Order: sequence, then C-alpha cells, then structure tokens
Amino acid sequence: MKKYLFTLILALSSTIVAAQFARSMRSNITSLQMTLNNDWEKPAVITLGSDDEIFFSFDELSHTYRRFTYRITHCNSDWSTSELHTIDYIDGFNDRPIEEWENSVNTTQLYTNYCFALPNDDVRLKVSGNYKVEIFDDEEKSETPVAIFAFAVLEPRVSISAKISGNTDIDTNTEHQQLSFDVHCAGYNIMSPATDIKPVIYQNRRPDNSVSDIKPTYITGTSLQYVYNEKLIFKGGNEYRRFELTDPYAPGQNVDRVQYAEPYFHAELYADKMRPTYTNSRDENGRYFINTLQGEGSEIEADYAAVHFTLKAPYDGSGDYYLCGDFNGNFFGRTNRLQWDNTTQCYRTTQLLKLGLYNYHYLWVPRGGHKGITTRTEGDFYNTENEYLIMIYHRDFGGRYDKLVGMLQLRYDMEKN
Repeated sequence: MKKYLFTLILALSSTIVAAQFARSMRSNITSLQMTLNNDWEKPAVITLGSDDEIFFSFDELSHTYRRFTYRITHCNSDWSTSELHTIDYIDGFNDRPIEEWENSVNTTQLYTNYCFALPNDDVRLKVSGNYKVEIFDDEEKSETPVAIFAFAVLEPRVSISAKISGNTDIDTNTEHQQLSFDVHCAGYNIMSPATDIKPVIYQNRRPDNSVSDIKPTYITGTSLQYVYNEKLIFKGGNEYRRFELTDPYAPGQNVDRVQYAEPYFHAELYADKMRPTYTNSRDENGRYFINTLQGEGSEIEADYAAVHFTLKAPYDGSGDYYLCGDFNGNFFGRTNRLQWDNTTQCYRTTQLLKLGLYNYHYLWVPRGGHKGITTRTEGDFYNTENEYLIMIYHRDFGGRYDKLVGMLQLRYDMEKN
C-alpha cells in the first residue's frame, strides 16, 4: 500500500504548466499551495509595483530538516523560458534558501511544513509575465526540482470585457459554453495587434484544455474583439465532486468511514458513479482547502489520511481515467491514474491527502491523448458554473519576452447570463 501511495511523479516539460499551478515531482513533497493576499480563490497573479504577496507552502513527509532552495525563472506566455537574464527580472538574489519551516504537531504522519513569500526582502520582481519557482533539495545535489510553482506578474495596460453563453455556435443550451471577449487598448501602443497580442484562456485552471494562439475576429479602433471563435467553445462539464474530512475520527461530507490502520488513517469515500444529469451542487471549481478541527494551526496540526476513491464504470482498455483537481495540479500521471479492480469491477485510486476540503473530477483520456474528457464521467452541461481566466500577453516588436498586460477572472452563472 505504501509503495502504491507514493509512486514517483514524473516531471513534465515547462511548456505545459498552467496559471496558478503547483505540482510535486517527489513522493515525499506534498500539499503544495499558493495563496495571493490570503485569498485562496484569487489567481496567483501579482500586480507589478503593488503590495501584493503570494504565500507558498509545502510539506516534506518527515521530521528531518532538509535544506530547500527556490529558483525563479521568467517564462513566455507558453511557459517556455524567456530570453531575459536573471538581472533583467529580479532585483535581489536568486537560489535562496527557504528559512521558514516547522514540524507537524500530534500527527500520525510526520511532516515538516516549509513556506516563503514573494516578493520578500531578498527578491523583488521587476517585469511582468509568467514565472516559475522551482524547489530544490540541496541533499540531492541535482538540477532536477522536487516541486514547481507557477504564477504571474501583471502590469495592467489593457482592460477586458467578456461574457459566457450556453448559446454557442455548435449547440444551444446543451453541452457547451462559449466565451467571447474584447480587449480595450486605449492609450496603449500596439504596433500589430493581430500578432503582438497573445490571449491565453483557462477553464478552472486546467492546463489540458487551455486555449491559446487565437486571433481577433475584429479590430475596431482601440478594441480587439474575439467572438464567434470555435476555439473559445468549451465543454460544460459538471459541478465538481466534493469531499470534506476535517476530523479523522468523524466522517465528513461524502466520506463513508474512517479508520486507523498503521501507519495512516484511511478514509473510504462513497463510491462515485457516472453522472448522466446535471448536479446542482456547491463547489469551489476544483480548489482544495487545508483545514482541521483538531488543533488551531492547520499548517502543522492537520493530519494526513489515505483517501480511497472508487469510480463505478465498466472496464475500457482504450484509455484511462484520472482523478484531477488543484490538489494534484490537474495533470495526468501515474499517481492519479485509476486502476481497474477486477474483484470489485470498479476503478480505484488511493491518495495520501492532508485533512481539509477537496474538489475533484474524473477525466477520461483516450490512449495517446493529452486532453481530459468530461463527457463519459461527469457529463457536459451548459449550466455548469465554471470559472474562466483570461490572460492577455503582449510581445513588443523586437522584444525578448511576453508581458502580461491584462487579466480577467470570471464565472459563468446561468441565472445572470
């Protein structure tokens, strides 16, 4: 069981990380979190020159101190490394040690919580755009990071107006949602708007179905209009599934039972089924929130539990089911791929998770595919209250990097649209 729980997560190329993303590359590094100004629902995007602060934290599953350092790299809109040198985007020092850490208290799973904030006294960020923060373990003496955080810095130069509709170019109020938006550039000089402006759109922070490389439908005066574009049509999906476990001695929402079997607490969730109809339920659009009723400081007093997920679905060897949410970066890897259990005739996976509230989806990925499909597991419905993030980048003529000049976070609410 322990070996299954802690299978090594393979590192992915930096070109497929997403806005507001955090992912572990090691089995002993978990519960990665980024929070902007103590608001867990805001995108991890700092406004340049403001007092904004992003708080980063993660757990290492032992009580043995390890010297971790963080390295900041500036990236383009597609998350490839930009041409800037460190001195161009950092005022201060790179490769800094993480100096704040604390051992867990009264937990069956021992861990040490490490944290730091950006900007800080050692590091100020000088330009806008995408940034990745790589965490390194000095004991490994390796250039392979043990974890990666991704965030962005905004210099607001353009404004964005947008709307989402269930009445799309391919169906009307059934399975899809269509996004349309205008970029207002008054007072900001753009030499070639059709090529210099690079929008990137995320639905619920998922990297697999993000949209980029789109051109404006119309350019009128100081406005770029992105309308009637099939690339801006998204599958509606369904509201996220949800479970809550804040006390290992009392099952919470969607938890069937909890018991201790050395060395962990084990939480068995109620078995999930395919969802052929829309589920009108509260969700947090894929986020998770660490919380415990046992103690006062969840960062070091929340215990861990081996959480057992079951999906009732017929066996299909043409692809794989994945358990996805912000807690694993919404990526497809060995550790979150469901395994077929021939005895129970169900798909199952077990995840070691810190106590709290979790949103999750099951996504189907056809063999050889890279995009998760909600249709067969969650269903697709136009009235799902999804969240969209529009990021507008600008590359100056002859420029060496993509500036982030506009951002808009919006949610689809059928009653208001």
